[in-house]
Amino acid sequence: MNKNRLKQILQTGNTMLQYLFLSYREKFVQNIKKAVTDYDKMVPDILNKGRKEMYWVLMKCCFRQQIQYKWNLLFQMIGDWLGIYIKICIWQAILNAGGIKNINFEMMVSYSVIAAMVNGLLYSRIAEELADRFRTGMIAIDFIRPISLKWYYFFGQLGENLYHVLFEGFFIAAVSFLLWKLSVPGPETVLIFLISLCFGIIILFSIQYAIGLLVFWMKDGTYTRMIADALFLLFSGIDIPLWFYPDWLKSFCDFLPFSYVAYKPIAIWLGMMEAKQWQKILLIQLFWVLVLFIVERLIWKRIQSSIEIQGG
Repeated sequence: MNKNRLKQILQTGNTMLQYLFLSYREKFVQNIKKAVTDYDKMVPDILNKGRKEMYWVLMKCCFRQQIQYKWNLLFQMIGDWLGIYIKICIWQAILNAGGIKNINFEMMVSYSVIAAMVNGLLYSRIAEELADRFRTGMIAIDFIRPISLKWYYFFGQLGENLYHVLFEGFFIAAVSFLLWKLSVPGPETVLIFLISLCFGIIILFSIQYAIGLLVFWMKDGTYTRMIADALFLLFSGIDIPLWFYPDWLKSFCDFLPFSYVAYKPIAIWLGMMEAKQWQKILLIQLFWVLVLFIVERLIWKRIQSSIEIQGG
């Protein structure tokens, strides 16, 4: 075999190796690109699934945490029952005096009992928690959590509230319904009541959350919380039904979100709202949910641009 022949064979082999290398390199690059694309598609799904599981676990942990305070539950149950009984006695005295028209004793008792259960679901200390954690500097830990700050507190509070409603609210409601022989509305009314109540819970939590975020500028959220709590008690109807109010004040309450948190859902349960009004109430509640969501997002963007944390 001469040198030219050997050189030709080596060149042919080199060409074949280059061709194989290029072809495998193209396949390798394509596989890498495909893997990266699949990974980009898969990561959001994994994160979303992980967040959902974390919210569920958080709610269960807060629920189980409340089980440790059995005596607290017992005394709170006694206190809430006495509060309902005192309210009913007051309402009965007012009814006997003829101070209310188109309202009977059963409606008053039902309102007091359902309002107590609704109040258990509406309880929120998010504004107080944010103020305390801001003051101590612990809010910095919340910022590095892999879940939303808002929903972290929401599901934690929801777990606690569900515990109190299941082990306290249902017991008080069952005793009250048996003692005073209260009636239960139809399935359709109960369904609309639950939907409206869910909107009410989100509305009140959004208000509390937005007020809690104000602590980043005010440094102390004590007075804002006191004002918000006073407005809620005055205009929500959770303690005093709005039918005691004069017409001009009731009309004013319709322009505020507080009456759609408690009074409107309870009025649906009592059958005081016709079916035609249900859709209007739900649409207004949805409107307030969207408005409060926009407000809290604007506040949150301002917070991200300038944060000052005291303590450590």
